[in-house]
Amino acid sequence: MSLSYHVPKEDDEPMLGHLARFIEVNNDVPKFRMPDQPLTEQAASSIIRSELRLDGNPDLNLASFVTTEVDDACLHLMMKNLNKNLVDTSQYAHSNEIQDRCINILANLFHAPSTEEGSAVGTATVGSSEAIMLGGLALKWRWRAKQAAKHGKKIEEITTRCNLIFSAAVHVSVLKLCRYFDIDVRMIPLEEDSYTLNIDQVIAQCDENTCGVLAILGTTLTGEFEDIKRLNGALLKLKHDKRLDIPIHVDGASGAMIAPFVFPEIEWDFRLEQVRSINTSGHKYGLVLPGLGWVIWRGKEDLPEDLIFHVNYLGIDEPTFNLNFSRSAANVIAQYYQFLRLGMDGYQRIMQISINNATYLADSLASIGDDLFLIRSQNDRPSLPMVAFSLNPGKKLQFNETVLVQRLKECGWIIPAYTLAANANHITVCRIVVRETFTRNIASILLEDIRLVLIRLANEYGHRELADLLQMSDKNKHHQHRRSKQHDDKVKSHTDKSKHKQTVHIIC
Repeated sequence: MSLSYHVPKEDDEPMLGHLARFIEVNNDVPKFRMPDQPLTEQAASSIIRSELRLDGNPDLNLASFVTTEVDDACLHLMMKNLNKNLVDTSQYAHSNEIQDRCINILANLFHAPSTEEGSAVGTATVGSSEAIMLGGLALKWRWRAKQAAKHGKKIEEITTRCNLIFSAAVHVSVLKLCRYFDIDVRMIPLEEDSYTLNIDQVIAQCDENTCGVLAILGTTLTGEFEDIKRLNGALLKLKHDKRLDIPIHVDGASGAMIAPFVFPEIEWDFRLEQVRSINTSGHKYGLVLPGLGWVIWRGKEDLPEDLIFHVNYLGIDEPTFNLNFSRSAANVIAQYYQFLRLGMDGYQRIMQISINNATYLADSLASIGDDLFLIRSQNDRPSLPMVAFSLNPGKKLQFNETVLVQRLKECGWIIPAYTLAANANHITVCRIVVRETFTRNIASILLEDIRLVLIRLANEYGHRELADLLQMSDKNKHHQHRRSKQHDDKVKSHTDKSKHKQTVHIIC
């Protein structure tokens, strides 16, 4: 949108407007320097809005676990409290009280040992990345203290580097933790038939310098839950046999807000003796807009006092353990709203619907084109509500997953294609994350668009048999059809005309 000058009267000073009807002087939009003159609020907002329209639709961003929509009451609460600085406990004591309530709600949800009511240990963060950093720092500090006591030294005299063990499926924030805070990486590789932590390899890597094992409750690669109960048992045996007491930090960025509601029988949390800290994302399946994370410790002894700073910048002594300082209270207040508004039953219903829709999507993809897709996620057992899938290499297709998702983007869908890690990095997968806004109807729309894009690609790359098979599959649907009869006729017409060509135009 161009800048424009609106001159109501000949002798008036020029006023910056925003509508094309007022344009008298046409300049470029300032990008790298501030404009010399002020703009009206209408002009400034119009310029920005026009550019932001080029962004993708957040609801169609199936790559992301992040919540994209909240109800109006929640949004209103957030808007009214954006100007409150959460760190200023003297002025915003009730906002901080709400943070403490959320911490205790999560601690109870994760079965933290019950002590005095309201005494749970944790903090809000900008997201799970910061929460992982804090959890990892606590592991390192506790390890240093134990090493100092063992060797009769002061803590600052411990110069040996500790190590952290985790699978190659970890989020990049774990690698940042190790690099930024001088922790040695001991990464357990993935294998072609195993995309989670190999516990036997974990035990083989443990030594007196291991500060902890990080386990993932729902990997971002395939959505699988690592077997934290079996890991806990193996670490307890190690403690008994070799007197190595190695704690577990659980990265529950997504899964920690899924498992308590849909898979309550799974033991992964503070019910397990070696689990000392858990992080989760309020802005993922916590159902709050970004950015909000949480980290909860088992008890006070698991968060070293030396990591807590006491400052009086704002008038009173305020303890703080975060990587940043000032931040808005809006997301924390939104989290408390969702806890009150939905309750256990509401969260259970939303998460179960998401799990069901992911299973439906996986089953439907598996039925397309005679095993055209290999489903890499494990939707028949506890996992995140997502579907990871690959094109079947046995089909010897001339196009790949990257081409597929590029064509789906033309229809508005944002789906990532990425390789798995370590010894499985020759496998490319596409990921569809099922959130609350991804309804059964939206799933059926996506499935139909995938079929139509595949027909187009099959024709372009000379796979005539596949194109015919996919065209015939419309007569034997495995999912709800939502296209109009007129749309079906247009698609059939374009497909019939293209049989002698190498391309076909698909209407998404």
